[in-house]
This record gives sequence, structure tokens and C-alpha cells, in this order.
Amino acid sequence: MGMMSNDSRITHFAALNITILFIALIPAKVFSQLQLVRADSIPVTVSGKPLNLAWAGGFNSPQFSEIDLDGDGVKDLFVLERNFNGIVKTFINEGTNDSVDYHHDSFYQAAFPPMRNWALLADYNCDGKEDIFTSVPFGIAVYRNDFSNSTGIKFTKVTGLLRTSTPQGEDILYVSPPDIPSITDIDNDGDLDILAFDILGKYVEYHKNQSIENNGNCDELVFELKNRCWGYFSENETNNGINLFDTCAENVPDPEKSGRHAGSTLLAVDLTGNQVKDLVIGDIAHDNLVKLTNGGTTTSSGMVAVDSVFPSNTIPVDLTTFPAAFYLDVNNDQLKDLLVSPNNPNTSVNTHSAWYYKNTGTQDAPEFTYQADDFLQGQMIDVGEGAKPVFFDYDSDGKQDIVIGNFGYFIESATFQSKLALYRNNGTNAMPSFEFIEDDYSGLSAFNFKGVYPAFGDLDNDGDQDLLSGDEEGNIHLFTNIAEQGQPAIFVLSGPNYKGIDVGQTAMPQIVDVDRDELPDLLIGERSGTIKYFKNTGSDTEPDFSSSPTNDLFGEIDVMPECCTGYSSPYMTKGSVGSSILYVGSEKGILYLFNDIDDNLNGGFSIVDSLFLHGLNVNVSGSDINSDGKEELVYGEYAGGIAILKSGIPVFIDVTERMEAQIDVTVFPNPATDQLNIRVNEPVENTDYTILLTNAYGQLLMNRNISHDENVLTLRISNYPKGIYLLRISSENGQTTMKKIVVR
Repeated sequence: MGMMSNDSRITHFAALNITILFIALIPAKVFSQLQLVRADSIPVTVSGKPLNLAWAGGFNSPQFSEIDLDGDGVKDLFVLERNFNGIVKTFINEGTNDSVDYHHDSFYQAAFPPMRNWALLADYNCDGKEDIFTSVPFGIAVYRNDFSNSTGIKFTKVTGLLRTSTPQGEDILYVSPPDIPSITDIDNDGDLDILAFDILGKYVEYHKNQSIENNGNCDELVFELKNRCWGYFSENETNNGINLFDTCAENVPDPEKSGRHAGSTLLAVDLTGNQVKDLVIGDIAHDNLVKLTNGGTTTSSGMVAVDSVFPSNTIPVDLTTFPAAFYLDVNNDQLKDLLVSPNNPNTSVNTHSAWYYKNTGTQDAPEFTYQADDFLQGQMIDVGEGAKPVFFDYDSDGKQDIVIGNFGYFIESATFQSKLALYRNNGTNAMPSFEFIEDDYSGLSAFNFKGVYPAFGDLDNDGDQDLLSGDEEGNIHLFTNIAEQGQPAIFVLSGPNYKGIDVGQTAMPQIVDVDRDELPDLLIGERSGTIKYFKNTGSDTEPDFSSSPTNDLFGEIDVMPECCTGYSSPYMTKGSVGSSILYVGSEKGILYLFNDIDDNLNGGFSIVDSLFLHGLNVNVSGSDINSDGKEELVYGEYAGGIAILKSGIPVFIDVTERMEAQIDVTVFPNPATDQLNIRVNEPVENTDYTILLTNAYGQLLMNRNISHDENVLTLRISNYPKGIYLLRISSENGQTTMKKIVVR
């Protein structure tokens, strides 16, 4: 089968059902505001060489698995960016023999369920399609890969929590959230087993899959704890040292344990060709991988040798910190290679964080040779962590360049260096093209700000753009542009802790005339998810702002979910009819659009639409970079990368045109606050209806039925956050109608 055509992709997208994110992927006649598509074809170069994955979003702590996403028989690449809210990236394999050649294709990302901490893809039911094993609190959930030619990639939850039989009875198959287990066929009987550290992180437990023994096939996930001390070794309580030939007895109810820090990664693979699995271990407090050689058998494993500088035949892994190893063929030579990345987001190296070791041995006896420390990452725009991009014509040539701020590049534990990266637009006014110039534009690293989040605007009305930089402490700092008219910008720090403004934490500023009095005002997003408005009370040449916001809940906007943080990032601009509109990025990766702003600066704005951007902590800005009269949006994400969105109709546009409203349904009130009423106006006799409510991630929030003897259903929605939701009404005979719901 060849690469999927656009028509096939549309059909597959329609079949993804509730796992697909619906906002902005449906035609104008249904959802009309966010007509945005990715502009991944805009070229980017570094030292004259193209970045082929420039807009893929960056890596910090990537986890790698292989899977055929498009049904062409070639294994593509799945990447989960580890975080509490994991971010999926998908790459289509276009490589030929002995070459690495992937292109980022976000189309498939929406097919994957929400995941966090870790995810490994492995085929548990022997159908040739990789299924999902992923972290849930203290255990593992499993999703079956139900790919077909008619539906495309699709996953069905098999279990929300794997269980295992123990001498004390059935129990949760425990995996500590910081850990990564190994999911592979340990005993070579044809089904997948699981190795995981015990609850105290000292011994490795072997959970044998009994599917083959019970049924003669591998369709089931039935586990038995076969050994609490697999390999007869233990990890040292204070470091990653290994104690071989531990005296623990097989299947003892409770072997002697002592407390130790939690955090280890496991990869079980036969490295010596003796048909038994050796083990590669990463530890939360160390930068190396440890290899244990298995001198036992498939039924009685025993580790006999330790290599603490693995792979010792080449440049060994030295990756800050907590490395995890992944085993897959990335260069299309039918030999599985080794990828290594840090498993500890926020405290690990965030560039050059994907080490690639080519298998130069055989499949039975692999030997790994170091190739690069930036697998795929070296082809991306990646500024470490917390990218905040803005368009800015730094050299006054009339073309918009890109300046990218960040939380920082990792230096060492709890230490980051915050900088501005500069990409010059060396294309034309109609066809932009960007070239990397430097990673410390204007030398802002010298000020040791914790976080550099830029905004540009002419605050003093002298005809050039000044720089306002927010930081993690909630402060903003003014850099005045002292360059001559028409010359490249020269910034000097003129207002540290400008005007005493402090929004708490993570100040994300924008310079914009909010109240249309021809004076530049300030909008500042912040960590808790609200937006602060500071009115300019000065003159056109002498701006002035109070240290207290004019409105500390601008538009009554709060993008923080039920708990935790929100990380709002505002970008106000003018809509197609000249009225103000406001885009707001958020920690959850959702881009919101608001209107009803003009003459309503003290009121609540109306949410128009939202779009999930498959990133974390998305920060947004915009400008017309191709002179077509329409603004492009640029957004950054926490993994350090950026992407550009342009006006256009997504290739998925035919989805709802192929799913015309077939059921006459009235939904009221809409927008809704407390409850939502759903009425089937002309119900078919003896027909039941299913009601599915999903959020902007495509997550199922509610599943209800309208029985054939009633035609109205009331849903309580008062506990749902403000935003856009999708209501899907289906009948038993296959008819479907979808409605967009706004909760205020």
C-alpha cells in the first residue's frame, strides 16, 4: 500500500470519532473562526543548510517507538514528550535503506489518547500493529491499535489498569510514575511480558503474560508475578551501582527490601545472541546507562556482568540526567538501533537531548556506534525550554524576522540560561524564508534574567520598536531602541523592573493599543492563567503605567484548568472587520479566540473558538509575513520549538460535509452556563440516541442515552470550564449530528 492520499486521510480522520480534536478541523459553515493551517513549508536554514523539520516543535525528554501510521507497510515514528501532560509528535518515515529521513506530520497526532509520564508502543495481540502501553497512577493502561484501511489509525482502550496475579492474590501491576518499564517477550513464548522495578526501586519484578499458556494465542493481557527478583540482582540504595548474585529467592512473598529513591528506566533486549534478554538501566540521579549481561536462560535469568559505561565500544551515554533507552530501527536497514534521551523534564539537558546509536552489528548480536546527540532535534528550531516567539523586523528591511525568547537552555541542575534567538527573514515580502543568525540576540543573557519573554512596540513614538521582556518572577524590563531610523535595532536596558509592574510569575507581555486612544498599552499573561491590562496614562512620547493593573482580570479570562497553573499568553489584534480580537495561549496547549472586546474593556469577552496545538505552554504572537493582508500566527511550546499558522482551510475540511446533519436536534441554551437541553425534534420510532460530549482535546466527558420513549435530555455542565465543546448525537441506525457548544 502506498502513502495515504488526501481523500483517504479525510476518510480516516472522520472515523477517528471522539479521539479527534474537532476545533478548526471542520468547515467554515460549521465552525467559522479559526480557519488556520500549519505553514510547515516555509524554509529555514542554519549556516546555509536547511532545517527539514524546522517547525516540528523541539524535543526535551522525548520517548521513541515505531508504528505504521499511514498503512504503507513502513514503520513510522511516534514520540511522546514526557511531562505530566504528555505531548505526542508523529513523523512519517520516508527513508530508504540505511538512511534516516522523517517528516513531521501532525495529522496523526490527534488519533492518540491523552497520555502522561511515559508511553511505549508494542504489539500485544500479534496482529502486526503496535498497541499503546502508557502510564496511569501507579500502573499501566493499554489501548489496542485498530487500524484499518477504512478507518486509518484508531485506538480502543482495553484496560485502564493492568493487573497481575501474585502469591497474595490479584494486584495492580505496579509501575512507579517516574519509571519506564520494559515491555517485551522475556521468555520467547510469543506474548509480551513486563519487567518493572518494585515499589521501592531495588529489585526488578517479572510479570509473565499467560495468554499463550491459557489460550494458545496472544490476544489477552493476563499477567502473573513470576519473580520478584528477576535476574538475581539489586540496585544500590544510594546510587546506580549493581549488586550481582543477590540471594533473594524466586517468588518469595516479600523479599528483604529497604528504602531507595524511585526512578529507573529499563530496556530488556538480547545483546549477546544467546536468546535471553539482557538489561539496560538508567537511573534518576545519574547520566550513564548500565548494561547487565544475562547469563541465565529464558526461564531462569541471572545477571553475571555489569558494564557501567554502556555502550563501551563507542562514545558511552553521558546525558544529564536520568537517561532512557529505546530500541527501534530508525535508518531502514532492518537492524534495530538505540535512541537515548533524558527521562526527567525540567531538570535535564534540553538541547542535544536525543542520542542516536546506529546498530553496526547484527539483529541477534547488536553493536551500537554513536552517530549524533541531536537525532531529528538537529533539524528543528529548538531553543531549549519555554519558547516565546514574536515577529519583529530587526534590521528594518521591511520583512518580518523571528525573535524567540525562552525559559532557558539547561546548564546544570536548576540552572538555565535565558536568551533571545534571532532568525532573519531573507526571503521576499510574499515568500518568507528564515535563516538562523544567533542564539543570544542583543546579549540579553548577560542580565541573567530567569526567563526572557519578548514583546516589541514603539512605546516612545520615535518611529522604531522598543523591547519589553517579561521574566519568570513576574516582572518586565524595558529595552529602548537607540538605533537610527532605518538601521538594525540596538537595545539598551532603560527600565529594569519597569514601572514596578509585577504580575506574580511568568510575565508574558504584549504592547498594543487596547483602548484605541493611540497610546500603546500593555497586556500581560501570567502563570495562574489570567490577563492583566495596564493602561498607558502618559503621553505619546512619555509612556506611563501604574504598577497595579487597570484590570487584573481582563475580559474575565482565566485559562487555568481546575487546578494547578494556566500560563496565559495574550495576542490582541484586529479581526477582518476591524474590531479587536484576542488570542490567548495556555499551558494545556489550547489557543483560545475571544471577541466582544471594544467598548467592553471591563466586561467579559465572548469565547469564539479554540484550537488544540499539540504543545504545552503555547505562547502566541502574529503579523502579516507574506503581504497577503492576513495575519500569520507564530506560537512556541515548552519543548523549545515553534510553528507558524496561516489562514486556510485544513485538508480535513470535508469531514463534516461527509457527515451532514442527519438528525433534527435542538440544543438550548447555547451558550450555556448551568445546564444544556438536547431535544430530538422528530425521533424515529423505537430508536435510541447516544449523546457524546467531548472537550477541546477530543476527550470524552459524558456519555448519555435518549431512549426511544423520550426525546429530551438535560445535561448538567456547571462544573465544566469555560470553553468550546462538541456534542455528537448518534442513532442506532448510524445517523449522526454534531453541535458546537459554548460553556460560559
